[in-house]
Amino acid sequence: MMSSVSAPDVTRELFGGVFDVDGSGHYPGLELINLVVCCTEGTLPDTEKVHVVRAAHDFARQLVSGELTPQRKNAVLLDEHSATAVAHLLRCLELEVPNVVKRKGWERTHFFPYTRSLVHWDARKGRQAGVEVQIERRYLRGAGAYAFSVLRKDPDPDRLQEMRRGFEALYSTDRQSPLEMLMAALRQKGKSDSVDNPSLDQVEANSRLRNDRWEHLYRDGMRNVLSHVNLPVVQRVRAVMNWTSVWLVLLEAARALEAHSGGPLALVVDCAGTHPQLRRASQRCLKDLTGAIEQVSRAEGVRQGELSNQQLGKIRAFFGNTAAAGGMLNAWKGRRHFTLRLPAVEALVLAAVRSGEELEYDAFLADWLYERCRIVAGREGASRSGMLTAFDGTIFEENERHLADHMRSAGMLRVFSDATKMVSPGGYE
Repeated sequence: MMSSVSAPDVTRELFGGVFDVDGSGHYPGLELINLVVCCTEGTLPDTEKVHVVRAAHDFARQLVSGELTPQRKNAVLLDEHSATAVAHLLRCLELEVPNVVKRKGWERTHFFPYTRSLVHWDARKGRQAGVEVQIERRYLRGAGAYAFSVLRKDPDPDRLQEMRRGFEALYSTDRQSPLEMLMAALRQKGKSDSVDNPSLDQVEANSRLRNDRWEHLYRDGMRNVLSHVNLPVVQRVRAVMNWTSVWLVLLEAARALEAHSGGPLALVVDCAGTHPQLRRASQRCLKDLTGAIEQVSRAEGVRQGELSNQQLGKIRAFFGNTAAAGGMLNAWKGRRHFTLRLPAVEALVLAAVRSGEELEYDAFLADWLYERCRIVAGREGASRSGMLTAFDGTIFEENERHLADHMRSAGMLRVFSDATKMVSPGGYE
């Protein structure tokens, strides 16, 4: 009788980390930041093992979800008016969760980690008598741990040091904003690991690095994102999380194609929404890449033992949910296609351009989006990928123009003339 194989077993072998639907969407970015901020060995340490001081933030999460007991609420907050005001504030900080059809409980309520004291780990209701809250992995399944491993094990010491400085500036211990002080007070009312007894992270240790072009792409992009210390912290945190999501989608698709057919990735994005031919190509691209992920996962499952359809579905859904969260799909569900919404545009621009520098728009399309990221958005990328044998080049020229308009309205493109456009996250316009 063949042994059953889990999704983590398969994805760790194929892609390097745990790519499971429960840990999809924004969760990889949240997990990454948890490991960066709460690691007791320091920022992106080169140690063999990694320990983390985990905080559940269960008081604040239960306050938002309406599950906080009156006794706990009254012991901390002044009155019902203050409780309502704080709860409304915290709802503004919630992470978007995919495919939630009913009101979610506190265990699935997570906050965007805009400040150091907003960073929190997974937790659930205690399953043993006398244990109200149990800190454990539920949605932080391992994709973010793999990303963390890729960053901290960078063989380029200069790039690694730049990323360390960038994360330390992003989550400075000296920053004492009103939000930071509030969240620090609420965090103390929840369950946390003892500083003297941190948790050994065993998932990160099982990540399988290749030091290939995709892992170097992530490191280069993260170095650039973190270099923008002149930009607001909120924007940088958002870019760290979205760049992680975008990169995981590209890596998973590329490695699936490599294992499936040996062919290179060419991810077609429809930014204009005006040409049915391009829309169909983008939809077909999503279908083909999802199919490749499914086929190589099934084959790897057969090699290891027996992969159930349920486990296969978890792997397949990770790809779509993470692409949607990172702004690379038009919607979370329904008839979907690849595009570049604002979260993806912002992350890709900050990852492409270092602080104080600019990049010509044509070079951004051809050298960064296509050559580095394998995203087909413009005519040159379509030409290099061989798509102009089946498409009129003007379709991609219009796609370029719509993307440029989108970037300009977001303050990430300066237009001097029809021939001169400069990509920059500086927010000039």
